[in-house]
Amino acid sequence: MCFAHRVGLAVVCLLVAAVSNAQTGASGRAPEVVTFSKDIAPILQRSCQTCHRPGALAPMSFLTYEDTRPWARAIKLKTERREMPPWFIEKNIGIQRFKNDPSLSDEEIAAIGAWADAGAPRGDPEDLPPPIEWADGNEWSIGTPDLVVSSPEMLVPAVSADYHNEFGPVATGLAADRYIKAVEVREVRLAEPRERQSGFGLFTIHHLALNCGAWVPTTGGQVDLPLEQRDGFRLTYEIGQNATVYPADTGVVLESGCELNFSVHLFASGEPVPVRADVGFVFHPADWKPKYVQSGFTVAGDIGDGLDIPGGASSVRVDGYYMLPQGGLMTTYEPHMHAAGRRMCAEAIYPDRSRGMLNCSAYDHNWARVYVYEDDAAPLLPKGTVIHIIGWYDNTPANRYVVDPRNWTGWGNRSVDAMFLMFPKMTYLTDEQFSEVQAEREAQRSRLAGNQNQ
Repeated sequence: MCFAHRVGLAVVCLLVAAVSNAQTGASGRAPEVVTFSKDIAPILQRSCQTCHRPGALAPMSFLTYEDTRPWARAIKLKTERREMPPWFIEKNIGIQRFKNDPSLSDEEIAAIGAWADAGAPRGDPEDLPPPIEWADGNEWSIGTPDLVVSSPEMLVPAVSADYHNEFGPVATGLAADRYIKAVEVREVRLAEPRERQSGFGLFTIHHLALNCGAWVPTTGGQVDLPLEQRDGFRLTYEIGQNATVYPADTGVVLESGCELNFSVHLFASGEPVPVRADVGFVFHPADWKPKYVQSGFTVAGDIGDGLDIPGGASSVRVDGYYMLPQGGLMTTYEPHMHAAGRRMCAEAIYPDRSRGMLNCSAYDHNWARVYVYEDDAAPLLPKGTVIHIIGWYDNTPANRYVVDPRNWTGWGNRSVDAMFLMFPKMTYLTDEQFSEVQAEREAQRSRLAGNQNQ
């Protein structure tokens, strides 16, 4: 055998050995097969079953292997694209600590892909985690409300353009002011059995604006109210939105004698659907007093007719600005853009002209998420900070939500129109409170730095 041939054979042997080692791992054992029972079920329990179960929002259940197996390829595709679970915060920019974050890690997405590619094996049923005892689909996620206020019945035509209307006022019957601990909006179908709803998805109400009394006038996104009047209840519920749970030491008041006004945006679904909205409130004890007061309503980025998106245009950038009238904590990040919207970022421009990106996220008009910061991660912003809102729009066939990309679109209420809004919930602080929170944050950073150095 010639030398060259022997060298070539040796190289081949080395390559074969390398491939074999990669396949078996350093231990020499073949890698374990990813199975539903051991690997996938825990992921579904944490991040998917909240919606994917009978009577909940999603049209299919992922409670069992038999339920889930037919959807294995679709689950792989949706998770690889990070379309599911619906959590669109970009993981390489800004703050990453949020409450109730269902998003998947890269390793979990890879495990789902490997499971689907292997034929979605069941595995050993003994490896299954104990099933979660989910509440019935008719139950509230915030617990039994202390007060439920219902909108009037609304009839959505079988085939129509988006339906907009305003209803109210509706009396709450509240005899004394109460501070709200949590509030949840639920869509109620009035003419369908529950079995029909569980396969249909509860998506007739696109969004629902709620407030006590008349809407607060805004000028370029600025809310014209003094600090002491900012704690009244106002809420915008949007499709797929989680319940609102206010920070534990922060007060939002529902005033006695409050009469709720409902401003609604509904979708047609191919059949006439009578529907109403139930609003459930859980209150703090009657004698509870808040440490801080949270603004019931803040809107940033409102540029109105300045929104100009030509037909066939992609990557249209729009900028908006909101100056904080008082220092405080920004406890949520919530973008709102409509069908052509693809991405939003929020940047803080501080009074000393330094700046920092708070968050960026993709936007999906089917899932209007409210991203709630962990209490000690909520941005602490001094008075005069400018929140710089940046949005990108895609009005081309590449955006599957755009009905006719040949058309110009601008500001409007319909889904085919556009909006450019962010609704941050702000806990405004006095100068003394701001200094206290700032000192607490600095002490926390020092403790963390000390722990890392040990």
